[in-house]
Amino acid sequence: MKKKLKSNLFIGVLSGTSADSIDAGLFKIDKKISFLNFASTKYDEKLKDAILDISRNKKLPSKVILKDIDNKVGEISAKTINKLIKKTPFEASEICAIGSHGQTLMHKRQGRKTFSLQVGDPFLIRRETNITTVSNFRQANIKNGGQGAPLTPSFHKEFFKSSIEDRLIINIGGISNMTFLPKKGNSFGWDCGPGNCMIDKFIQKNSDKKYQFDKDGQLAAKGEINPYEIEIDKYLKSKLFQFELPNSYSIENFDLEKFQIKLGKASSADQAACLTEITARSIYKSIENFCPIKEASVYLCGGGAENKFLVSRLKILLGSSFPIKNINTLGLKPKYIEAATFAWLAKKRLIGQKIYLKLSTGARPSLLGEINKN
Repeated sequence: MKKKLKSNLFIGVLSGTSADSIDAGLFKIDKKISFLNFASTKYDEKLKDAILDISRNKKLPSKVILKDIDNKVGEISAKTINKLIKKTPFEASEICAIGSHGQTLMHKRQGRKTFSLQVGDPFLIRRETNITTVSNFRQANIKNGGQGAPLTPSFHKEFFKSSIEDRLIINIGGISNMTFLPKKGNSFGWDCGPGNCMIDKFIQKNSDKKYQFDKDGQLAAKGEINPYEIEIDKYLKSKLFQFELPNSYSIENFDLEKFQIKLGKASSADQAACLTEITARSIYKSIENFCPIKEASVYLCGGGAENKFLVSRLKILLGSSFPIKNINTLGLKPKYIEAATFAWLAKKRLIGQKIYLKLSTGARPSLLGEINKN
């Protein structure tokens, strides 16, 4: 028997692998999901650098430093949530729960074992917001035999599956992942490539942090990839991309500096073009390798969906068999989908409903998340 909830209002809060900010969204969740409001708080440079240093160097800091980062991310999460609530007509007491993903510091696979670490103290979030907080979703998936990622396929299936058309939902965040949603049959998802993580890191280094990403792909659009086709092809044929499903990645899997060495004295525009091409082709090749049908409608979300040059490359690569359609027609704007996912997962945990991700992560059907009651 499902538990009765005090309201249908849920908040999802998270930070992506790019570690730019904490994002929080408020949603009304019934049989459908409705976006109500959104708030975001940028990390200061010192905290962002500390997070990315851990992620990219694959080395955990001391317990003291780790706890400090955990507290700071928790504090910023709570601040963002309280800021969000002030933008709405609701009181904190009317919000049923927060689904907090936190900030991923590390996600490593070694054989069949996965280690995933997120920070953003859920007890602190609950205390500072006075709202029940659900957290540690990935750890719950791992404990039940999964890889801890991707978790979004369950949400995509719930709200985006269609009886009219076969669909592919492609999320281009720090890592790119996709969910196959057939009209009939089983849905599944997987991580397929570097997403924005390499191109963002390159832009930040190249501009001495003046720019955080290649807006609209403007720099990449000026570059040439033809002189570097051999290196791009070698990279995409490397062991890194030779995987079977289920599959998960983290940003530390993709070494920008190592790939840059292969490009030699390529111009900044050429390097940006090559990195963007790797993202586009890794998505295309993943569809070619794992999508069981030859035609489907494609819907893009995540930050990469706003990169006009990347989207133009995907349109060329995917062709008429996989037309890219506007995901806004499915009811949610691309930038809100991840926050909505964790708001929805919080609801599922509170009502005691198991999440099926066997085909996406390898996990048994399981309750995801730990509840910190207010």
